[in-house]
Amino acid sequence: MTDSEKLQFLLDRAHIGEIIHRYPVSIDARDWKLFRSIFTDEIQVYLGPPIDKPKLRTVSADKFTEQVTHVISRFDVTQHFLTDYHVEVNGNDATWVSYMQARHFKKGQPTWDMGGYYTYQLVRSGDSWKIPKYTLTVTWEENRPADLRI
Repeated sequence: MTDSEKLQFLLDRAHIGEIIHRYPVSIDARDWKLFRSIFTDEIQVYLGPPIDKPKLRTVSADKFTEQVTHVISRFDVTQHFLTDYHVEVNGNDATWVSYMQARHFKKGQPTWDMGGYYTYQLVRSGDSWKIPKYTLTVTWEENRPADLRI
């Protein structure tokens, strides 16, 4: 790998990390414009077990933003964490995998906690990156509201 290729790889990793970290920040800050900005116009979404009936679905990023807004608006405060990530960059495509933990607080109700991992597929979009495929794999959760559908 040449020095310029190494530099480009490091720049790509930094840009990808910036995009990925906008995900939890935008949710917890309720910044839905920022949330929408990290996705391509059409995305594939997979919400894995034990969430409802897992399936890969293709939706517009606007619709996905509406769905996430609806779920998150039920809670007074949320806090999403990303840790222990791995990123692979292959030209104009990249994959980011990281552990996650999310806490959802509503006054007077048990805290809904979940953990697992996120897998993001990314594509280069001009000088930046966007997410065309998003996977949430939940490996554990506690106190999920019975009427919650994602």
